[in-house]
Amino acid sequence: MAMVAFDGFAPAGTDDRALVERMIRRDSDALAELYDRHGRVVFGLLHQMLPSPEAAEEVCQDVFHRLWKAAGSYRGDRGAVRTWLLAIARNAAIDWRRTRGKRTERECELGPEALSMTGPTSVEDVVAERLRAERMRSLIALLPDEQRQCIELAFWHGLSQSEIALHTASPLGTVKSRVRLAMEKLRAGLAEA
Repeated sequence: MAMVAFDGFAPAGTDDRALVERMIRRDSDALAELYDRHGRVVFGLLHQMLPSPEAAEEVCQDVFHRLWKAAGSYRGDRGAVRTWLLAIARNAAIDWRRTRGKRTERECELGPEALSMTGPTSVEDVVAERLRAERMRSLIALLPDEQRQCIELAFWHGLSQSEIALHTASPLGTVKSRVRLAMEKLRAGLAEA
């Protein structure tokens, strides 16, 4: 009686460990079989962790590439192949969010005016830019300590609000409020100038 895979799970009685052993010997068919067995589950996990199906698909490919390269590091005494594979997927999603994900989330469509900007070209432009930067520094210095710390961690250290909450041991809602209030104060201060 043949066993059939259901929703991306390997059927009972199959041996993922044997496939990993074949991958160590560079049998690409073994990788294809593991992908057929677990690819949908890995994609589903990544789709929950990442902002788009395209990102999940990209990271899913990366996960199986990592699996191919790291097949020799699998330790059967530490858990099932599927568990190991999902741990690799989770770590890959976290890596994506810390690198490309943050950059992608912050990127925006540039209009023609932004594309034509090459930076200050005259002495007056350089002085005006330095004055704006000095004004911003002085406005940030006027913020309450907690708000200033959140702004510095977000903009100069690139931390997300969740990461700031962990770093400062503050509730996430508190961090969000501090960032919002700080941004309102900075916006108002710049509008006065």
